[in-house]
Amino acid sequence: MVVPGATALHAQPDLAPYLVQAACVDPSGRVIAGRAPTDQDCGRRRPLAAGEPLPYRKHDWPSVQAAARQPRGWQASDSLRGALLGRPAVLQVFDFGDDPTRAFGRFDEGKGDGGQAILTAPDGTIAAAMTEDGAGGVQWFASPACATSRGTPTAGWLFAAPPVGPEWQSRIAELLIVPRPDACPPRFVPSLTRWRLVRLELPLREAATGTTTAVPVDALVSEHYGRATIPTAEHLERFLFVRDLGLTRWERWEDRATSRLPGLDDRATQLTAQRRCPPLAVSTPPADSWAMVDCRTWTNLVRATGPGSMLTAPAWPAAAR
Repeated sequence: MVVPGATALHAQPDLAPYLVQAACVDPSGRVIAGRAPTDQDCGRRRPLAAGEPLPYRKHDWPSVQAAARQPRGWQASDSLRGALLGRPAVLQVFDFGDDPTRAFGRFDEGKGDGGQAILTAPDGTIAAAMTEDGAGGVQWFASPACATSRGTPTAGWLFAAPPVGPEWQSRIAELLIVPRPDACPPRFVPSLTRWRLVRLELPLREAATGTTTAVPVDALVSEHYGRATIPTAEHLERFLFVRDLGLTRWERWEDRATSRLPGLDDRATQLTAQRRCPPLAVSTPPADSWAMVDCRTWTNLVRATGPGSMLTAPAWPAAAR
């Protein structure tokens, strides 16, 4: 089955559909509750925006040990069109709902909820300008362009830039985490970033039943290394952006030869045993010494059951609340 709306990999694509999740709509343009773009009968579609009712949400897969008590997983992630400091942005919201103090559909301040905001430059480059999480709070990604940006965010965390195709493209991105959007530090850290387009089988899970399937999709893979070369990098973060679903997978890998992470092999073994990150064709180590130590797969679909049961994403970032 070919997902409708897929783009031929040999063409230079618009990356916007890879960043934002879409709704299925009827002939009059109304959103169909409960329908997802991975459904065979999803023909017409349009991107979803922050603040509107959602026909489905993308949750992470629960571990096999917790699936019975936590069928919706621990975290939902929505990829929605929005704005950051007045600029068009894609807001990828991270919403925990795994205990009585954290609820899905509500921004639980200071309890891990957050997200990342992605900007698209005029030349088609896509990069994150800021993020928020439970460990670091709100963080901005500055790049050397801040010297001439007149105080506006410079989106230092690169994901991809033209050309984009099936072959790896790479760039040494220079960035530094800063506390304010107008901060411009005197130095930056070089990080190898590489990206490519792929066609792969994407595992899906129905949160209501636990049923699993897989569908072929087009996706953008982006890898961010902790140093300027793979041999010198101690870690790797890999992102998978699926056409019409947005961000669907995040992986953290560590190199045993250079990593300072304690208990690396124990973490890798535990992650494998949890089976919350089904195998993907692109989930391979850069070299034999690397191990995946953390991961989330946001293809555990929670669906609205009718027009009156549409779902809600938390308002994020703070300016949107």
